This record gives sequence, structure tokens and C-alpha cells, in this order.
Amino acid sequence: MSWKSDSLDRLFNPKSIAVVGASDKPQRLGALTLLSLSQFEGEIFPINPRLEEINGVTCYPSIEEAGVQVDLALIAVRAPNVVLAMEDCAKAGVRGAVIFTAGFKELGPAGEEAQSRLLEVADKSHIAVIGPNCLGAGNCKTNLNATFFPHPVPLKGGDIAMVSQSGGVTGLMLYRAADSNIGVSKFASIGNRVNIDFHDMLRYLRNDEETRTICLFVEGTEHAREMYEEMASTTDKKRVLVFKVGKTPVARAAALSHTGSLAGRAELYSASVKQAGGLEVDSVEEMIDTAKVLSICKSLPRGRNVAIVTHTLGIALIAAQELEEQGVSLPLPSNTTVSRIQDMLKMPVDIPIANPVDLLAQGWANPDIFAQALLHVIEEEQYDAAMTVFSPNFKEDIGGGMPIQSVIDTTNKSGKPVVSVLVSPDSRRPIGWEELEQNGVPSFSSPQRAARALSNVIELSERLKQ
Repeated sequence: MSWKSDSLDRLFNPKSIAVVGASDKPQRLGALTLLSLSQFEGEIFPINPRLEEINGVTCYPSIEEAGVQVDLALIAVRAPNVVLAMEDCAKAGVRGAVIFTAGFKELGPAGEEAQSRLLEVADKSHIAVIGPNCLGAGNCKTNLNATFFPHPVPLKGGDIAMVSQSGGVTGLMLYRAADSNIGVSKFASIGNRVNIDFHDMLRYLRNDEETRTICLFVEGTEHAREMYEEMASTTDKKRVLVFKVGKTPVARAAALSHTGSLAGRAELYSASVKQAGGLEVDSVEEMIDTAKVLSICKSLPRGRNVAIVTHTLGIALIAAQELEEQGVSLPLPSNTTVSRIQDMLKMPVDIPIANPVDLLAQGWANPDIFAQALLHVIEEEQYDAAMTVFSPNFKEDIGGGMPIQSVIDTTNKSGKPVVSVLVSPDSRRPIGWEELEQNGVPSFSSPQRAARALSNVIELSERLKQ
């Protein structure tokens, strides 16, 4: 393990934290940082030479004078004092630091010089630095929120890691994960990237047992080759999703002033991500949706053939169109399956059964018909995955409802991924969605989002076989 990975491990799994620039003024970063650490179970040492205590906790003039081994330092002082704070970290043997302060590389030559001094101190002392000019980092499974931003929603531990240059986008990714009810392993807002860039995070997360999927929000990097090489070494073990901005003239200029990032040529980034086995997405929402399917489904598709089972054809056609536009195939069911479904429907005339498989009102009113149709379809060797599209009931005495347990049983028996679309308001999820997700069937309220996420997973699955 390189010193950076070892130091990052201390940063994400600290037993003790020093808050440099701790404050008793509620609006200051140092006070917000202490508040963010309210759930941390290790030792916390406020550092401020002008204060003797904060909220009854002893305050120390420096980390070195605290006289204890500190694993992680959170630095919330003004830019001119950051190098001095890092020198204190070096003397005290700190191995990880998060620097919230802005005013470095993003400001041009003067800021670049100050950041170079930071780099010299950090590398010489083997201190892994997240930042400067960042939101911070966290480990959801240990309740570590090493930011100046107390979370407005509870974060669920899981297997998805998030790395972003932008602090704001880090928050956006965490919010979308919370909305989607998926768990996060670790997150980092790497900001100006003193000595921890995307390639360092990829190397660390590749060996992190808690992480299965890595989501990257990229503005730019001066280490594109290293990022490509680390991604290529990672994607045979873990899935890597990339959302790249800085593709237009205004966005490129903004990226440079935001985190001092050289955005680079978009087409080269796209080609290198694809060649390295990663998957580029077009939005944070698409990234989280795809990560959700990867996290919840117990298996990956073996090919590109998908069946859709529904009772509401119009909504299913939205999903079908999105799947086909992404290169997914929707072959017709076999004659045997068609005959079985027609027999179940018992219509006065034989209605055509295609793909999407439309069960009409019968599939909505009679849960057994929907369950049996899905079973017959998914048993066909030609299908590699399935999608169910259902408009659920919000009153128990109206209609039959979706056969939740049967869908779960069929999914587990088939060994194929199934994605569920339950048409409903996001603010009022129907009964059964949580049970589906707890048993390997991701649920979406939008057919288009579900289809895009499934098509992305199919694409990733194919790349893993190459």
C-alpha cells in the first residue's frame, strides 16, 4: 500500500480528529465543523490559540500541544494561516487533513505558489490532503462527517463511493442518493487537489472492501493519464461512473476559476473513460439511478435482450423507446409464451402479445395474471433482464395490486435482474417498493429513468466481459 492509500485510510477511519480554527461563533466554519462531527464516536480536539474551551471542551493552541496522536485534522483557518496549520500537522504526526479554506490555485499565480508550499509540507510528511477549497469528506458507515455542513438528511451506509471536485455537487450527489434510498460508503469533495486527485481516490477505493461502485464528478485534472491508468485497473473489480463537465467554452472557463481545473478536450476524456472500462453519464440523476441498479440487483444482465411486462402500455412504451435508443433489444416473446398469456387473459378474441407485454386491465386487477406473465417471460432463455411497469393502487379495496412477493420470488429464481417501475409521486411511494428493493428489485417512479439506468448497467456488464 502506498503512503497515500495508507494516509487516506487514516483520514476515512480516524479515531481522533483535530478541528484547527474551531470557533464558538455559530456562523464560522470552525463551529459548523464541530457541529458536523456531532455523531463521530472518537475523540475531538478543538484547536484555537485564542480560546480556552468551546462548549465545555478544552481548546488547545496547536495540535502538537494537545499531546495526543491525531489521525485527521480539519482545517478551517484563513488562507494565510493554512501553511502554518499544515506545519503543525506535520510536527504532530497527523496523516490526513481536510482543508476547507479557499484562496489557492483557483486564484491564479499567487494562489498556485501558496498551494505549492502546501504540497511540499504535505508530501514530505506523508499527509493525504483533501482540498483546499472543498466541502470535505465522510464515511457513512462510521458516522464520519468531516465537513462544515451538517447533513439535512440522514445518510445511509452502503457500497457506493462518491468523489467530486465541487462541494456543491458532492451535496447534490448525497441528496440524490438519499432520495433514491441507496447507501453510500465514502464521499470526498477533493477541491483543488493538493496531493489527492482522482487517480489517488480510484486507487484507494479499488481496495476498499466497503465500496462496489465509484461515482466521479469531474471538472478537470492535470493527471489525466494517471486517472485513466487507475480507472483501467479498477473497472475489472468495481464499476466506475463518470459525469464530466467543462465541455463548453463557458464551462471550461468556470472550471478553471472554480477549482483551478484544466478541463481538457471533452472527446478525449470520453474516449479514455470508455477505453478504461468506465461509463460516462449525462447528469447526477443518471449517475445515481445507475448506481442504484448496480447496488440493489443481485446479478448483472448477460446480454442486451430485455422484456417489459405491463398493464399500462403508454408508460411502458416510454421505457421501451429509451431502451431501444440506448441500443437495447426488445425481442418478441416465443409463440409458447404468447399462447400461455392469451389463455390467461381469456379475451373473446386473441389479442396480439408483443414486447412490451401488455396485459391490459386484467394485469392490473388480477395479481396472479401479472405474476404468471412475468414468470413465463423471464423463463425464456432469450431474455437477459426484465422490467415491470405498474400503476399501483393507493387504496387496498381497489383493484388487485402488484404481486410484490411473486415478483421477488421470480427474480430470485431466474437469476436475472428485474427493474420495477411503480408509477407514483416521489413524495408518496406506494406500498411494496421498499420490500422490492430490500430483495433485489430496484424501483423507480419514472419509466425513462428506469430504462436509462438499466441500459447503462447492460453497457457496463458487456464491458466487463471484454
